[in-house]
Amino acid sequence: MCTKTKIISSFKNTVEKHRLIEENDTIIVGASGGPDSQFLIYLLNELKDFYKIDIILAHLNHMHRQDAIDDENLVIETGKKLSLKTYVSHKSMDDYAKEKKISSENAGRILRYEFFNSLKKNYKNAKIAVAHNMDDQAETVLMRIIRGSGLDGLKAMDYKNGHIIRPIMDFKKSQILKFLDYNKIDYHIDYTNLQRDYTRNKIRLDIIPQIEKINPNFKKSLVNLSEVSKSDYEILKDIEDDIFEKILVKKVKNKLSFDKIRFENLSDPLKMRLIRRAIFVLYGNIKDFSKINIEELLKITDLDTGKKIIKNNLILQKNYKTYDFFIKEKENKEKNQKEIYLTINDDKIFNSFKFKTSIISYEIYKKIEKGKREFFALDDLDDISIKVRYRINGDYFTYLKGGKRKKLKNYFIDEKVDKNLRDKIPLLFINDKLCLIVGKRRSEDFKVSEKSKKILMVSVEEL
Repeated sequence: MCTKTKIISSFKNTVEKHRLIEENDTIIVGASGGPDSQFLIYLLNELKDFYKIDIILAHLNHMHRQDAIDDENLVIETGKKLSLKTYVSHKSMDDYAKEKKISSENAGRILRYEFFNSLKKNYKNAKIAVAHNMDDQAETVLMRIIRGSGLDGLKAMDYKNGHIIRPIMDFKKSQILKFLDYNKIDYHIDYTNLQRDYTRNKIRLDIIPQIEKINPNFKKSLVNLSEVSKSDYEILKDIEDDIFEKILVKKVKNKLSFDKIRFENLSDPLKMRLIRRAIFVLYGNIKDFSKINIEELLKITDLDTGKKIIKNNLILQKNYKTYDFFIKEKENKEKNQKEIYLTINDDKIFNSFKFKTSIISYEIYKKIEKGKREFFALDDLDDISIKVRYRINGDYFTYLKGGKRKKLKNYFIDEKVDKNLRDKIPLLFINDKLCLIVGKRRSEDFKVSEKSKKILMVSVEEL
């Protein structure tokens, strides 16, 4: 079997093993003009008819080098030679880096994927193919080790991540160059890859060659470490997924709650993983949270109920029944209503709650479904004032029959209502008497009886 046939067969095995391509896919290739992307383009073209795929070349000129136009022209020529549709865009990664105050390397990566994803929207069954090889994977693993990564980081790059595929990660750089040279396929070398300005270049040019003097198979060892980490991660993730579902009490936008008792019964390592998981769910990533940050958040279990730990705009609070993670948003004080007044047969919104009022007879009261409605007898009242607001110091309500009163603050404490919720519970007043703590209980005032003729019905809906 000739070298070309072996390479194509190996490429097809990788595609099949990791299910990277399906029939009738559109494959958008990140085409740089370098050896890796040229290798990927030509191999995909060999399987074009077999998978019945459309191949599209996407080249972003970063405007970083004077000879960048040569890369652009090579991609265009490759597209013409292979009859592949080609898209080219120009954006300065240096300007973007200054604007966002990030490294030029990171800026280039962000701009590339923005460009690729913008093209993807125009095609059905589209995937983005990027040309990371085995050497890239080894370098990534070593970079993660140097930065102190855990198991998640040691997985490094996946063959498939959503709609992004990496079909040539089983090929060494030496194999790629040999294939291109043997088949007389043109490519350009980016001279910035030979500069030591970037961390990855230092690892590639200085660190790995020194270690290879001790272990010539060091790159393969790093890749093997990545594969083992992936296998172990999958096992751990299954356990984590199961526990996460069991302890998750609530999940809404910008907030997530764990069952307090179940969370506290876990081992510290599992707690830390679930804290990381909660952060990922809320933010979509955990890049701003180090191991030290996670360990600091774990200390919440040693604090008193009601205490909180804040990291950036993430708040982790220990409550009576839950541990609550939430992203603190800037409050719009203008839109946060302090109070509203209702009349009979009224319909008004108080922040995130909708209140409706109406008058009914006792006959209707007996037949009507109670549910989220509350009822108050108004027979002895000539003038009626209905108000909704949040709590203030000194609020109290009639707690027991016979007129015994209780401070609202003490009620919240006795009922173990979390501190962060107390100021968000609407209170309904009739003629300045606290009659309803929404979602909790009503007072003993204005109780409905068989003698009631004029009954106020109040329905409350949380929006």
